[in-house]
Amino acid sequence: MRIGIDLDDTICRTTEIVHKYLEIYSEKTHLNPLDIMNDEELKEEFFDKYIRNIYEEVEIKREAKKVLKRLKSKGNEIYIITSRRDRITKDGKTILEITEEWFNKNDIMIDKIILSGNGDKKALVCKNNSINLMIEDNPYNYKKISTIGIKCLLFDDREKYNLKQDYVTSWIDIEKYIERNWKNEKNN
Repeated sequence: MRIGIDLDDTICRTTEIVHKYLEIYSEKTHLNPLDIMNDEELKEEFFDKYIRNIYEEVEIKREAKKVLKRLKSKGNEIYIITSRRDRITKDGKTILEITEEWFNKNDIMIDKIILSGNGDKKALVCKNNSINLMIEDNPYNYKKISTIGIKCLLFDDREKYNLKQDYVTSWIDIEKYIERNWKNEKNN
């Protein structure tokens, strides 16, 4: 089976580290963090300054590494389909290079990383790469991907959505879902 997985706030805890660096930046600039994030120019300056730190230091979510390793060992293909933009940091590294290094540093085997954008762009990437199951934390992306007929799980371990189906709150739940619902995928 070919499994697509979002990266930020799905495999790793990006929001938490963004907030950490946002506090540092707001102290240095004497600006309110909300003002920074709601002003495109200020937000761009913030990310230009801290994007490499954020993506290098972000922590993996509990159980994610173990589940990804087990899924991979069962012959599944793992595609990381992230909304990260590929840009060059101030020291000349691309976001794709930083992301690949993060997976290597964390000893996580994957087949491919695709920087996709959001919404229809992400859904099209899933379709063009024949993704059987997408794991996504963004409800907008979940809707767009599901709408084109690709099975998608909405993942959030902070339990902020009140859904009954296609909703998982842990990496163990993801693994159990795949084992329950995709047993015959290898035979097809």
